[in-house]
Amino acid sequence: MQRGELSPAQLRQVFGENLRRLAADAQSVSQLCRELGVNRTQFNRYLHAEAFPRPDVLDRICSYFDVDARILLEPLDALREPCRQTGALRELTSLLSGVGALEVPEDILPSGVYLYRRVSSFNPGAIHCSMFALSRDELDVARIRGYTPVDASTRIGLGRKPGKRRFRGLVFRQLLGFSFVISMEQTSIMVLGGFESRYLGNPKFYFGTSLSTQDVLIPSPILLERLEPDCAAVMAARCALGMHERAELSPLLRGYFDRYAPLS
Repeated sequence: MQRGELSPAQLRQVFGENLRRLAADAQSVSQLCRELGVNRTQFNRYLHAEAFPRPDVLDRICSYFDVDARILLEPLDALREPCRQTGALRELTSLLSGVGALEVPEDILPSGVYLYRRVSSFNPGAIHCSMFALSRDELDVARIRGYTPVDASTRIGLGRKPGKRRFRGLVFRQLLGFSFVISMEQTSIMVLGGFESRYLGNPKFYFGTSLSTQDVLIPSPILLERLEPDCAAVMAARCALGMHERAELSPLLRGYFDRYAPLS
């Protein structure tokens, strides 16, 4: 039977079962009723699927147990994961908005296309380069979108298909510079890092470090390069993608990685 075909009595059974599970951890049902501001007799009717609560009572129940009104219609197990996600997002939003972390200034970190270079996880003598687009959404949140180059994605078992190689992330403002979090869409791999602007005074380069959840013991120096905002520059930069030996890099790039990730 589909949910839309359930009778009122069956819907009350769903809510009653949910409420019994939510109230199971309470030390005292009487104390729980006092905290909810609900009559004990009426609460027992909810528990035994004999009645639905009024909207104001339902709101107090949902707020108390950190759930939403879907407990009237859907089993609790089907709601737990979305509720956990909502709670985590609410906490993260509170942390970020409290320090103005979402206010990423366009004049220091413009929207556009960037090259992202780091020491290779497979060969310390090589530098890995990928490309991403930085944009602002309608709420002015700085977002990252890009694809892992084929050579790297095949090494970690993701294959060649674009959907498997796609990553996305967010950029946040810090007291000095910026931080970011990137996540692969098809796996649990994440990259966390931070960077500052104007490497050697050059406004096109941003320098910092990153840490992959693949190898949390070895942070890597990173160097971001902002490309000129035209199609020709982006197309020309495609030859830089993938893995390159340090000797192939320009003196500026090679000097940075030799300084912050010297070869033993």
